[in-house]
Amino acid sequence: MSGNESTRRSFIRTSALAGTTVTLTPWLRRVAGQTANDRIGIALVGQGAMGTGHRHLLKRLRDQGRANIAIPHICDVYRKRLDLAATDVGAESKSMDYRRVIDDKNVDVVLIATPDHWHHKIAKEAMEAGKDVYCEKPMCHTIEQAKDLVATQARTGRCLQVGCQGTSDDLCNQIRAEITKGTIGPLVMIVASHSRNGTAGEWRNHGLHLPGGIEGVDMDAKPGPDLDWDMFLGSKWNLAPKRDWHPGRFFQFRCYWDYSGGVATDLFFHDMGRILKSTPLGFPERVTASGGIYVFNEKHKTPQGWPDDREVPDTTAMTIDYPGGPTVVLSATMCNDSNPDGEIRGHLATVVLLGKGRAEIRPQGINSRKDVIKLESTRPGNQETHWLNLLECMRNRTPDKCHAPVDLGYRATVAISMGVLAYRQEKVMKWDAAKEEAKPA
Repeated sequence: MSGNESTRRSFIRTSALAGTTVTLTPWLRRVAGQTANDRIGIALVGQGAMGTGHRHLLKRLRDQGRANIAIPHICDVYRKRLDLAATDVGAESKSMDYRRVIDDKNVDVVLIATPDHWHHKIAKEAMEAGKDVYCEKPMCHTIEQAKDLVATQARTGRCLQVGCQGTSDDLCNQIRAEITKGTIGPLVMIVASHSRNGTAGEWRNHGLHLPGGIEGVDMDAKPGPDLDWDMFLGSKWNLAPKRDWHPGRFFQFRCYWDYSGGVATDLFFHDMGRILKSTPLGFPERVTASGGIYVFNEKHKTPQGWPDDREVPDTTAMTIDYPGGPTVVLSATMCNDSNPDGEIRGHLATVVLLGKGRAEIRPQGINSRKDVIKLESTRPGNQETHWLNLLECMRNRTPDKCHAPVDLGYRATVAISMGVLAYRQEKVMKWDAAKEEAKPA
């Protein structure tokens, strides 16, 4: 239990015993939602492409009166982004150091939209300070970090929503109900694809466009008082190795192992989130991975003019085996945007994911007399629904009701991180369930 939560409960209990009327502080009214004045203060840490998308949504929800929220604090290590964002929402405070956010008593929940290698540290410290968290995917950079967040959330009782918004889609719940009823029989295989195509390579032409920028990179940016390169790296906390300035690493961090798992952690995390929400799967038994840098390699020039020195594969596939089945096959390429329908295959029927909140359960030949079952979502899996779910969980103090809670994030992190390790080490990775560790077979 956090200090703030402990104090609140003790205060309420003592007042009740004394037979007095409890008058909650403004902070407690915001979080507990016990009066109409239940405004929640949201801090935004990271104002790149994802953080900007969150800012636009939250500003719209606030200004349209669709959510009783405030945005009191903006944080980013690059002042140009920071100033733009703070002015946009009229934030009371802005800082280039996330620790100022953690100390801010006007902040009830922290959005973490930083590079992946920072997710664990900020989420952990926020929860320990009595704040709730919306952590963009992937939840963590390593399995050990994810396991620690599970323990931190359990100890503090805070809400942690992982930014895998597809899990807010009610279709996941409908599919899981059918699987639980035995409609499709034992699970044998699940397949999903998440491919894109472009002339610059994924993330090379993606990001927040600023004056003087080329395809998401501000060519005027350089380390100094207006860009804290050392904070970005986090080397003094052993988050990433110390390196010389490289704008590609700063603006296109998902191309490098130090800060990301590339396609696997950025895109496969969405797929695994929905799969885990739709099925009763726990932790995998073994994981393999393959692929390579086939198109966007050193022979290819980025739009900014330097050779593409990406480290993560532009084409990759993972095979994730669960004890007793199923086998999950995830595939993606950033060089071709063909995406076949995802399928959850059982012995008796197949769930075909048709997109736009629709699915069909198609009987197998041995079960051919059964009718096709059509499913349709009643709640979209988007960023807005995901945020509204977190805000409701905060007001009700029901962290287990988050659509993408910390335990789902942990299971997704284990599967995907094992795939990244398998690819990088060129080995089959096995899961030690007793120690909760991934090891080469």
